[in-house]
Amino acid sequence: MKVFLAGGGTSGHIHPAVAIADELKKQDASTEILFCGTEKGLESQIIPKMGYPFEVIRASQLPMKPSKKSIKAIRDFLAGRKMCRKLIREKHPDVVIGTGGFVCSPLIAAAHKEKVPILLHEQNAFPGRSNRLMSRYAKTVCTSFPGIEHFFNKKAKIVYTGNPIRGVFSEVDREKSRKKLSLSDDDFLILAMGGSLGARTVNESIVALAKKISDPKVRIILSVGKQRYKEVVEESKNWPKNIEVFEYIQDPEVYLSACDLFIGRAGAITCAEVQACGAPSILIPYPYAAQDHQTYNARTFEKGEAGILIPDSEAVEKLPDLALGLIGDKEKLQKMRENAKALAIYDASKRICDEVKALG
Repeated sequence: MKVFLAGGGTSGHIHPAVAIADELKKQDASTEILFCGTEKGLESQIIPKMGYPFEVIRASQLPMKPSKKSIKAIRDFLAGRKMCRKLIREKHPDVVIGTGGFVCSPLIAAAHKEKVPILLHEQNAFPGRSNRLMSRYAKTVCTSFPGIEHFFNKKAKIVYTGNPIRGVFSEVDREKSRKKLSLSDDDFLILAMGGSLGARTVNESIVALAKKISDPKVRIILSVGKQRYKEVVEESKNWPKNIEVFEYIQDPEVYLSACDLFIGRAGAITCAEVQACGAPSILIPYPYAAQDHQTYNARTFEKGEAGILIPDSEAVEKLPDLALGLIGDKEKLQKMRENAKALAIYDASKRICDEVKALG
C-alpha cells in the first residue's frame, strides 16, 4: 500500500500525521509512506528526523481577509497542486491523508483531480479552514472531538476516532511515575506547561499561585520550551523558590500521570495526552489560535467535568484561588481524573488506520 500524507505549519498537525504513518508501518512494514510539505515549514525539520521521505511542495497561508498576500497564496496553491499531481502520477498512491493546515490543500486538491481516495483527520473541536474546505473532496473525515460533524461536507463519511498520540501515554502507570519522580503520597505535584505559544500568561499565573502556597509538600514544575527558556530562567531568579523551571520535559507521560493537577494551554494533542493520563486540569486557551479553537477544545473538558477553563485575560487573577481550592479537594480531583480518562480514546491511531485501509 502507498500512502501520501500532508500536515504542517504547527506540530499539532505534524505529529498526528507521523502517528498515523507509524501505525500504518507497524501494521504492515511494506507500506510505502511519503510526506509532502513546504521547505520552510516545521514539517521539513520534523519529518526527515522521523525517517520518512519528504517532498517539498509550494503552499502558503491564505489570509483571513483579502490582501496582497491572498494573490501569493492562490499562486502557491496552484503551483503546489501542479507539483502534487506530478508526484501522484509518478508514484500512484492508494490513499492520500491530510491532517490539516494550509500545507494540505494542494495535495488534497491534486488527489481529487487524480481520483485518489482522500482521508482527512481533524485534531480540534473547531475544525481548521483547510479541512472544512477540503472535506468536499474527502471520502472519510476522522474527528477527534464528538459533535462536530456539521462542519464537514455531508457526502463524506464522518468517523469519531480521537487524536492519535504515542502509545506510552496509554501505558503509563501513575504509581510508578510518582515513584520515579520521588513523590510521596503526601506530595502534591502541579505540572504547568506554557509551550512556545503565548506562554507569558501561564508563567505569570503560576508565579501568582506560587506566592500563595506555603505548604512545602506542594511542588510546581513549569516547562517553558526552548524559545523562552533563557529569558524565563533570568526572570525566575525573583520568583518563589517552590517553582522548578524546565526547558523541556523529555518524558511528559511520566510527569502528566504523576501530577495532581495540570495547568496549561489547550492544544489538541496536549488535550489528548492529558486525557490519556487522566490528569485533572486547569486549561488556559491560547486566545490567538486560529478560530479560537483551543477554547472549543477546553470546553469539552469543562462539559465532561474533567477540567476547568479560564480565559487568558482572567488567568492571572483567577487561577491562584481556583488551584488552591483544588489542592484541598481530593474528592473533586479524583472525579476529574476519572472523567478525563473517560474522554480518552486510546486506540485512535488504529481506528484511523482501519479507515485508511478501507479506502485503499
